[in-house]
Amino acid sequence: MNGYDGPFRRHRRHHVALDVRLGAAGGEIVRAAQNVSLGGLRVSGPISGVEGEKVELAIRLPHMPKELRVTCEVVWVERRSGSDEATVGVRFLDLDPADRVVLGHIFRDGPPK
Repeated sequence: MNGYDGPFRRHRRHHVALDVRLGAAGGEIVRAAQNVSLGGLRVSGPISGVEGEKVELAIRLPHMPKELRVTCEVVWVERRSGSDEATVGVRFLDLDPADRVVLGHIFRDGPPK
């Protein structure tokens, strides 16, 4: 199933379960990514990030020996009132072309079985 691809979306969103490790000034979290595209992703957790912050992201891809590593920029943050939980949208800044191809195959065919 694919996500909303409104008129302002540059990359098609996909609902795939990919584990990510997000490292930022507030520490590191491990969560399942949501709403992933070739341009970025959305992730929720105890995130202290702010818009414009650069973060390091590692994505664990099914059946791959190493994580895909990419520098990202936080483009939006939704904080939950009274909680340290937040949902952030990040944009990939330096996604390797070969990694882009791998992600494209996962989006098209689904994770390997």
